[in-house]
Amino acid sequence: MKKNNIQERIKNYIEKLPRNKVCSTTSFRDFDNYDAVRKALSRLTKEGKLLRVARGFYKPSEYSEFLGEEIAVDPAEVAKAYACANQWTIAPFGDTALNLLGLTTQVPAVYEYVSDGRYMVVVLTDGRKIEFKHKTNREISGKNFITATVIEAINAMGKDKIDDSVRERIRRKLTKEELKIVKKEASTSRNWIYEEIIKL
Repeated sequence: MKKNNIQERIKNYIEKLPRNKVCSTTSFRDFDNYDAVRKALSRLTKEGKLLRVARGFYKPSEYSEFLGEEIAVDPAEVAKAYACANQWTIAPFGDTALNLLGLTTQVPAVYEYVSDGRYMVVVLTDGRKIEFKHKTNREISGKNFITATVIEAINAMGKDKIDDSVRERIRRKLTKEELKIVKKEASTSRNWIYEEIIKL
């Protein structure tokens, strides 16, 4: 009875989540002990309610009738879930940052992130890889994911390669409220990066 109760509680919880939301096993630590939660997650995965995206990480199932298959997980959501589970501050690095802001259509071979945590490579169940590189970086420390993404994307573009068309593409990816937050949080960035953010 208890076993079914845990499973039902987790099922009710995940049904309220956005379909792209990634959760770790530790997200359910208040539901019961680790072993009971792990078994409930395994049963829900077998029932098709959850998709296991990496070891210890899951997302609500999202089947596309048009594609005839399960919609693949967004690597950025997995990266954010890892950061949350490990209490890291992360930021997409290089081509990953540019891709997230629509500044390149090239899909990264490996999704790279800098973090204040340890070095780690995560292999998703579909074979894609996420690499976390340890880097002490005051420009991203304590900042939210969007601010860190903008900072790293501008840094990846380079000081002399940002023009009005690039700024407009970044603007289209962010809401006015997000732009305000980025401007406020990025004030400790290097001068040239902050000047570019002011122009947004």
